[in-house]
Amino acid sequence: MNEKWLASFITLVEFRNFSKAAQHLNVAQSSVTKHLKGLEDELGATLIDRDSFSPTEEGKWVYEKAKKWTKEWKQLREACKKRGENWKKTLRIGASTTPGTYFLPALCRTFNHTFPQIRLSLQIDDSTTIASSLKQGDLDVALTGAPLTHKDVATFPLIEDRLAIIGQKMDHTPSITSEEDLRPHLFVKRKDGSGTFLDAERGLKTWGISMAELETAAIAPTTESTLSLVEAGVGYGFVSELAMKFEKNRSIATCGFLPSIRTFYISYWKSKNNVDESKAFTDLAFKYIKQTFPY
Repeated sequence: MNEKWLASFITLVEFRNFSKAAQHLNVAQSSVTKHLKGLEDELGATLIDRDSFSPTEEGKWVYEKAKKWTKEWKQLREACKKRGENWKKTLRIGASTTPGTYFLPALCRTFNHTFPQIRLSLQIDDSTTIASSLKQGDLDVALTGAPLTHKDVATFPLIEDRLAIIGQKMDHTPSITSEEDLRPHLFVKRKDGSGTFLDAERGLKTWGISMAELETAAIAPTTESTLSLVEAGVGYGFVSELAMKFEKNRSIATCGFLPSIRTFYISYWKSKNNVDESKAFTDLAFKYIKQTFPY
């Protein structure tokens, strides 16, 4: 069945004039004539009375069916087009290094299984950079170690964490519970701007000391590099307690914890492109955290 034939026939019934129908369809009158003949030949029935330009009894029945069919076809075409657009969508997700290393991979796997038509674009960096990227519109969703303050951004606390003080695993791993215990050691520090660095500063302040007062052995760009340097015996470090739950087989010992609680946040734009996808990702993030860290 030819869709153009049906369009010409429907228009002829409504205008009852070949010339007006052709003008409405923006085609030549001869085309309308051909379309009508083609439809009548296909169905084996006369649909328009050529004297009165009124639909015959068969024509009335075909008209109702054609109207319904063309409407459904239009809806189907629009639905397919929309689905095709969804396949082309990309959700841009940014995360600071701790959630980017330990939460994001499994979370992306779950999201991909649930919404296979949506591509994911990932950015892993320190919390300050990720927050800036979201505010500049370069990201749709952000997981950071600090809340984002923007009137058009929705921010939710995702999970609480502590900073573990870690060292190379030895026969007699020291216990670190105060500022006095920290001072004798060299430290692998995170770079300025990372959520871990800022949270470590807050925790150290509670003990009456700053990061600058601790002897620096190395500056590490990520949680993983901190763990590797500590495991190699370069110095002590501060890493997420959550991260340590995934690193039980490494030659690293937890010596203590800084006296402060940190929170990881998830944020997304309230009213921009991909807001539905961003909300869906956020919902999955909460479900994943609840299942993985039920305490």
